Amino acid sequence: MHWNLWCCILLGYLHIYCIFLSSGHHLNRSTGLERWLGYSGSLVRDDSQLHDSAFVDTSTLSSPSNVLVSCEDLEGVGSFNTTCLLSSTHYLKSDINIYGVGNLELLSDVSLLCPVEGCMISVNVSGNVKLGQNASIVAGSVVLSSANLTMEYNSYIDSSSLGGPPPSQTSGTPVGSDGAGGGHGGRGASCLKNNKTNWGGDVYAWSTLSEPWSYGSKGGGKSHIKQYGGNGGGRVKLLVKDTLYVNGSIVAEGGDGGSDGGGGSGGSILVHAVKL
Repeated sequence: MHWNLWCCILLGYLHIYCIFLSSGHHLNRSTGLERWLGYSGSLVRDDSQLHDSAFVDTSTLSSPSNVLVSCEDLEGVGSFNTTCLLSSTHYLKSDINIYGVGNLELLSDVSLLCPVEGCMISVNVSGNVKLGQNASIVAGSVVLSSANLTMEYNSYIDSSSLGGPPPSQTSGTPVGSDGAGGGHGGRGASCLKNNKTNWGGDVYAWSTLSEPWSYGSKGGGKSHIKQYGGNGGGRVKLLVKDTLYVNGSIVAEGGDGGSDGGGGSGGSILVHAVKL
């Protein structure tokens, strides 16, 4: 009987030890995954929190992955299902998409920045989006979809000189080393005063003039080795179901080429609103 009792105790210890090892391995694996993703918070997978999150495209990782972040992860207060208040400037290194049934507000002097060519900041909320005084959103592509959009004094949405890859049919960038301007809706300008035939970059995007969504193109430079031409402008799309109030600026300008290169062409701005 004593032998059977000792056997039962021994088997019990072995069972507990196996469970401990299994739990420890899972914990280490999860911690390693979070460290690999560069994300210190919890990896939310609950569908009930899906609409209260933003998806950050971690395109710099070795494998594709979408990391869920909340309003707080964007250094804000509240949630995307109620009202998310951003009270401090937030820098991004890759695309970000925000979804929710609430509101998003950038307080005065606050910026949401992704100053990377072609980077996209996309906001799709059922409520309102508001940019306070001197607030800004800067990215290669900016898409805001909301019931109402309010831009207070001196606020701005800017995608200037942050254009992404050129369209498939043409680069829009002029050939040669004359430093001509980039093309887009029209031919880029030539910088040679005595030139009567040689223009700048090619024309493109005419087939999508009713729904413009093309980047501007780079200007030409005086060197084939170093880029002197300005970058193309980015893209801005505002989809407002009711009122768009602008007391600031919305820009998608091309970059300045300076004395050794041509200017980049402007990008695209598309606005849908019932009242402006």
